[in-house]
Amino acid sequence: MLADWDRCFPACEPIGHHLRAAFPERWVRFHSLPGSKRYPEDEAEYAEVLARHNRVLGALVRPGEPVALLTTGCSQSPEPIRSYPALAAHDPNAVPWRSVAMHRSDGGFADPTYWHLFGSRRVWQPGGFDPLVRLVADGAVVNILVVAEDCRWALHPYDGGMDVIAASAAERDRLRAAFSAWLSSRPSGL
Repeated sequence: MLADWDRCFPACEPIGHHLRAAFPERWVRFHSLPGSKRYPEDEAEYAEVLARHNRVLGALVRPGEPVALLTTGCSQSPEPIRSYPALAAHDPNAVPWRSVAMHRSDGGFADPTYWHLFGSRRVWQPGGFDPLVRLVADGAVVNILVVAEDCRWALHPYDGGMDVIAASAAERDRLRAAFSAWLSSRPSGL
């Protein structure tokens, strides 16, 4: 699992906002709610968030195919810990994969801060990641990634939408065309 990460995402740690910056030619962002609304307020809006995530994932992977799920813990020690109990409950078989010294690779961290990435192999089915997407949509957890088993693409849900690093610029363009109503109206794509 994830053996091809460094080949497919060279010199880039598995951090959502790093991926978008490192691979702009393969990146596209989709918003989770109409009008670029960031947070769902009722069950109808949660249903829309989940439907959009499932549609985009369905364009990347077929039901029954394996994917890697990456979840993140955070601490001030390089020793991996799962700091979000809700993630451990939804992904109990995740194993430590790597830790990233965020204070060395990202601005804004004065004290030593480590993001610990845990990976699990999952078989994707529509709705299979809905509990995790809800946690992300609520801002309760950060830096979740769903990655192709061969690491050719990655999907990073965030509170407000999802970033996709497609396998190629052509694939990014196909996704952009398929879900054009969910794109940002900003020139930057954010």
